[in-house]
Amino acid sequence: MLSYVGAAEPRPNARVLEIGCGAGHLTMQLAERHFHLEAVDASRAMVDLTTRRALEAGYGGQVGVAVADVHALPFGSSDFDLVVAVGVIPWLHSPADAIEEMARVLRPGGQLILTADNLARLTSFTDPREILARTPLRRVYHALRKRHGVAMSRPDFPGRIDRLLRQAGLHPVERRTVGFGPFSFWRRSIFGNALGIRINNRLQAFADRGAFGLRWSGWHYVVRATKLAKDP
Repeated sequence: MLSYVGAAEPRPNARVLEIGCGAGHLTMQLAERHFHLEAVDASRAMVDLTTRRALEAGYGGQVGVAVADVHALPFGSSDFDLVVAVGVIPWLHSPADAIEEMARVLRPGGQLILTADNLARLTSFTDPREILARTPLRRVYHALRKRHGVAMSRPDFPGRIDRLLRQAGLHPVERRTVGFGPFSFWRRSIFGNALGIRINNRLQAFADRGAFGLRWSGWHYVVRATKLAKDP
C-alpha cells in the first residue's frame, strides 16, 4: 500500500483521507509522510484507539479522526488529493455507492488506492469449504457460519471492481493481486508457518512477473486509480 502511495506522488502537505483506519497502523505511517490526514472508521472503539495513537505520536494537530460511514462521507466534494481504503470494500452492503463517495471527495486528478478480497483467489479452488461456498449451497454455508459468530466478508472479481471504479469516473492505472495463503484443507493447515510463507513468497514472485494463472489469483486485489477531469 505504501508503495502505491509513493507512486501516486501526492504533493507536499497533500490532503489525504484514510477510510477504515482500524487501529491506526497505516494512519501513523501516512502521518510520517507529512500529509494533512483525515482518518475515519465505522467503529467508535477503533476511532478512539487511532486518536490515542496519533496523540501519543505527536500528530494531534496533523491527523483528524472521526466515526463515519463510507456510504455518506462527511466531507465536501473534491476535498482530498488522495483517498486510501484498505480492507473496506469486502464488508460493505453497497460497494458501488461507497466508491461513488470516494470519487466525490477526490479532486480531479486525485487518486484512490483500495483493496478488495479476490473471488478468483487460488485458495478458492484448493479448500473444499471454499469450493462449497461457491456452489448452490453457499447460502446454507454462510448461514451456518454466521450462526457460529463467524464474520463474513464479500469477495469480488477484480474486473467488477474495475467496472465500479470506471462508473464513478475513476481510471485504474496500477493493479495487482497479493497473498497466496494460508493453505488449508477443511480449516486445517497443510504446511507449517515457515514453509507456507516461503511458498507464498515464491508464488507472489511468479505473479508479479505476470505468470499465467497466478497474476490475478492472489488473495487481495490492490488497485490505484485516478479521478478523471470532467469535460468543460
